[in-house]
Amino acid sequence: MILKQKGDSWESIGSFLGIHPQTVKKVYERWEKTGCFSSAPRAGRPKSLDERDVRHLARHITSSRDTRRQALGEIKNALNLTVSSKTLHKVITKDIGLGHRIERKKPWLRPEQKVARLKFAKEHINWTEEEWKRVVWSDEMAMQTDANQGFKWVWRYPEEEYNEDCCRGTVISGFQKVRIWGAIRYGKLSKLIVVPEREGDGKMNSHDYVDYIMDGEMFDFWMESSEELGQVVMMEDGAGYHQKAASVRRMQLEQDGWIGWGPGSWPSSSPDLNPIENLWHILRSNIRKRKVQPRNKEQLIVALQEEWEKLDMELINKLCLSMPRRLQAVIDAKGGITKY
Repeated sequence: MILKQKGDSWESIGSFLGIHPQTVKKVYERWEKTGCFSSAPRAGRPKSLDERDVRHLARHITSSRDTRRQALGEIKNALNLTVSSKTLHKVITKDIGLGHRIERKKPWLRPEQKVARLKFAKEHINWTEEEWKRVVWSDEMAMQTDANQGFKWVWRYPEEEYNEDCCRGTVISGFQKVRIWGAIRYGKLSKLIVVPEREGDGKMNSHDYVDYIMDGEMFDFWMESSEELGQVVMMEDGAGYHQKAASVRRMQLEQDGWIGWGPGSWPSSSPDLNPIENLWHILRSNIRKRKVQPRNKEQLIVALQEEWEKLDMELINKLCLSMPRRLQAVIDAKGGITKY
């Protein structure tokens, strides 16, 4: 501006600044008219949905369990929108910030279960690390051989569809299931117990639980832990076979110093409060990562025992000491489901 006011030509000013004379002239004229150098905002193409439409869209999607599961076409029909599915998807993900994800699988909690979970969390939220180190977490898990275990992706060329390296072997007789029991505490892992399958329906009952688990490895693990730490707390969930004969046996053990959470004192439908559930997930994952998949019950048992022994003790300790965070999450959710 100073150079022009001194009388310099557009050419000399452009040469001095290293820009085209016409550009210098346009910038100067813009400054004379508007008092600024920046270009006026361009109108551009108007948005398909205005701010009010976007707010209405967000309220609709998040209003219920069903609307959260609507397809783009259903949303357009419900709100009488004329935009394309591509535009609608962009508005939902970019402007509103909602992601389209696979729903998580979590236990469906009844109101009374939420109350029990919240009560348990509040009663134990102030436990110290040393107290959590004295808790023995136990549980059962069932796993089957490779058949019906879901999808596994493989990189291949189109013509390699039936290449042996690109196919998964199946067992003609179908899958075979193995039920196991295990327990953990800070610094220690129990033996992994394979529960024999009952004749007939194959389901475990309370007498089986007492014979194969309570009076077996669970008792031994309790005794070893008590000798090392003093009094420990045994955790069992409220499964049906943990009751009846198991409740009678538990009352007998209580006379010898057994204390713990079980049916009646452990909040039902609370796998997120049992750290061993995370180990079951890791164990399943490690089995499926094996180069040679178990094809029968005997091979699956061997694989489970091997992977159980490989579990990282540092990870187990971290899981045992995660209880304050788990309980706080339950309190924050007012007894509802958590991320654990």
